[in-house]
Amino acid sequence: MLKQPHALRYSLILALGCATTATAQEGTDQAPQSLDTLEVTATRGLDSLNVNPGAVTVVDRDAIDKQSSLGGNVGDILAKTVPGLSPSTHGLTSVAQTLRGRNLFVLIDGIPQTISLRDGLHSLNSIDPSSIERIEVIRGSNGVYGFGGTGGIINIITRKNEKGAPLYRTELNGGFSTEHIKDSEQFGLSQSVIGGKGAFDYQLRGSYEQRANFFDADGDRIPPDPNGQGGIADSREFDVLAKLGFDLDADKRLELTTSYYDIKQDTNYVLEAGVYGEQKTRAVKGDPGGKDQGTENLNVNLTYSDRQLFGDTSLGAQLYYRDYMTRFGYFATFYPGGGQSLTESERIGSRLDFETPFDVMSGAKLLWGLDTLMETTAQPLEDGRTFVPEMDQNSVAPFLQAELRLDPQWTVNAGVRYEKFWFEVDDYTTVYGADVEGGELEYSETVFNTGARYQVNDVWAATASFSQGFTVPEIGRTLRQPQQGTSLDQIRPEPQVVDNYELGTEAVWDRADLALTLFYSESELGTSLAAANANEPIPVLRSPERIYGFEAELNTYPTRDLSAGGTFTWMEGKVDSDDDGSYDTYLAGNRISPLKLTGYVEHDSTARWSNRLQAMVVGDRDRFSGNGFGQGEVESFTVLDLTSTWRTGNGDITLAINNLLNEDYFPVISQIYNFNTQYTTAPGRSVMVSYGVDW
Repeated sequence: MLKQPHALRYSLILALGCATTATAQEGTDQAPQSLDTLEVTATRGLDSLNVNPGAVTVVDRDAIDKQSSLGGNVGDILAKTVPGLSPSTHGLTSVAQTLRGRNLFVLIDGIPQTISLRDGLHSLNSIDPSSIERIEVIRGSNGVYGFGGTGGIINIITRKNEKGAPLYRTELNGGFSTEHIKDSEQFGLSQSVIGGKGAFDYQLRGSYEQRANFFDADGDRIPPDPNGQGGIADSREFDVLAKLGFDLDADKRLELTTSYYDIKQDTNYVLEAGVYGEQKTRAVKGDPGGKDQGTENLNVNLTYSDRQLFGDTSLGAQLYYRDYMTRFGYFATFYPGGGQSLTESERIGSRLDFETPFDVMSGAKLLWGLDTLMETTAQPLEDGRTFVPEMDQNSVAPFLQAELRLDPQWTVNAGVRYEKFWFEVDDYTTVYGADVEGGELEYSETVFNTGARYQVNDVWAATASFSQGFTVPEIGRTLRQPQQGTSLDQIRPEPQVVDNYELGTEAVWDRADLALTLFYSESELGTSLAAANANEPIPVLRSPERIYGFEAELNTYPTRDLSAGGTFTWMEGKVDSDDDGSYDTYLAGNRISPLKLTGYVEHDSTARWSNRLQAMVVGDRDRFSGNGFGQGEVESFTVLDLTSTWRTGNGDITLAINNLLNEDYFPVISQIYNFNTQYTTAPGRSVMVSYGVDW
């Protein structure tokens, strides 16, 4: 049975998710020790037939607690813990926060959060960290889950139920900016109850967070919407998680989960444009106009599992519903006469997973099943005009995945997925006055993956894998500004298939573990979109692309009280702009982030007192001479954080200092945007204090 580690997030290189081992420090009274096989449940299946095509990082509850105590959201947490993921945006958006330079695909308990039709790029920040048990990140193109994910999968798993007498937990937190204490207050409250008796178990969890203004290292107020894509300053946030479980017998379980997240921004400040590279964008008093921007996200999930459906075959069945809305800021000039848009999306879907073991060679497993999805998405303006019309999509995708252990040292995996979807839109008139003829489109593709793992000895293992991801460029984006008389059939974007190659090695010693990965991905068609011109309704930059890079992660445990480690990520990407076989143009900064290095030292100073110092270093990237979007020069910066936790009898007190040295810097997104209106600084030093008690 795998025990919960004290101070280690699992990060192991897995070719197609082959099971492996991890080392963990389990407490102050034990030395580090090797653990049993780790089954990573980011994969499909009941007990995880490991079908992951790429390297895997699992951010566990302990790591989430430490990172969220600094006041960050999910995007901030992952940026500081996951190799290959770009630095966070310090806002609601994940624009320019890619995974290995490509789109990431976000799920909550297996429910797709990323909207393939018209993604508002808020899916990373649509649940509060207090509701999360762990976050499983599969890096690299992935056809196993489907519906996109050419850069990787981020599967957010909500807190699990536990049987027993009711256990209540109350948490309080508060914080402020040290550079401008007044007007920077933040406070929060969360309450949970969990328990169960006999076959029944339950949990109810709710949280509330109130934030005032953010201030930079100079004590200047940061614009509440720093990137024009949604901000979290001057906001109030609600999050509710309810989960009911019932064990029908020893093999059968039924579980119903409902999660609701709501964040709204109510501010009296607007931005004052700066000068890119010379003068930062500032916040000034003013009316932002329109309604409060923010996000609402409702997920309802019903799952049924049977470990012995027939013979040795097990079943995992899921039926889900999602209702989502994001309201963006008011733009006086973006639309004729000004306006405010909101993305509305509703989806119903199902997943069926059957897992069958076979007594072949040293063991084999077969995972097979079917995914279905029905989705309706639109992006209207608040005044009723059509920015993006209502779009309907139905999808069906059967899949098959196999794992074969040739002997104790060799394991091979292979899989195939066929995906087909039907897209429909009615005739509509754009906000710019163009009449567009609707219609229907069909897309289908078969993608493959395969890989192998070789256990060299008790310490070292080597992996190799190939996987494919399938996506269609956001159709909703292409429908925003076509010319008069354009038809859907003319706009039709061709799908993109991404081939991902990966070589990895991992080592697990008594007091350290190491993971190294080389990755390379290519696609014959790109997915970047350009502005409309006189020759094409929606020109799509479909030039061939290549992205390559290196990732590393090291964790060490010199003593039973001390651990240290970090991650390293370097990547680069180029495009064959004139399709002559020469990749002569660098991919823009919203796709390729600079070098990222993270490190930490953690020490259990006493049996009750622990401290963690961590750093994130972002390097330079200067690849362009122009001044277009994504072509800004990135200058390096280093940010240090400190957390200190004191465990009381039934609770704990945590002091967290974000940006400990009060580094004055511009986030990557502010630098690559290359806009005077988005040249905003990052938050300066802030202090958070939290107290939690079980009763």
